[in-house]
Amino acid sequence: MLDPGGEEAVAIAQELKEQGIEVKHVLVSHGHFDHLGWAAEVQDVVEGATVYLHEDEQPNFEYFLDQMPAYGLDPVDIREPDVWIRDKQVLELSDYRFEVIHTPGHSPGSATYRVVDTPTETDYIPLQANHSAFVGDCLFQGSIGRVDLPYSDPNAMITSLKRLMEELDDTTSIYPGHGNDSTMGIELRNNPYLLAIQRGVPIF
Repeated sequence: MLDPGGEEAVAIAQELKEQGIEVKHVLVSHGHFDHLGWAAEVQDVVEGATVYLHEDEQPNFEYFLDQMPAYGLDPVDIREPDVWIRDKQVLELSDYRFEVIHTPGHSPGSATYRVVDTPTETDYIPLQANHSAFVGDCLFQGSIGRVDLPYSDPNAMITSLKRLMEELDDTTSIYPGHGNDSTMGIELRNNPYLLAIQRGVPIF
């Protein structure tokens, strides 16, 4: 499971459990409440799934917890991730392998998860090895993540976008933390922020 940032994540976990599908791992793209906030409740449903978050979110984790009450969440119910991950780390999760690409900007520990290996049979999940990436709030269809939030960094965002442009080829399907999925090729040709970077035009 990725980014359990709403009550629907708990419902999905419950439905999967009832169907006999075991959720063992929860990947979180960054520490904002709308991506991490319901991870503990998902763990309660599936009894101990492992939660992963980039290590650069650790210094600000208490701040993220402090924001929870404003959204009706009790920070007491939020647990720290089980595993603090790092850039270029490869996670072997069941029959899948994900490479961690550190993509700060929206937050210090924002991370992209690139699929580098999948099971032979993946009829129920349309993921392709080396051609699928979960980009969190770094890159959206036609836009990018906000950089006007506490601990956001516009310069880091530019560096992260350049890295994705270099490391993800045109055929890579990208799955953002909000909105529709896309491909890197479509974004390179149509996303105004990526077009500006390619042309050397300042975006902030």
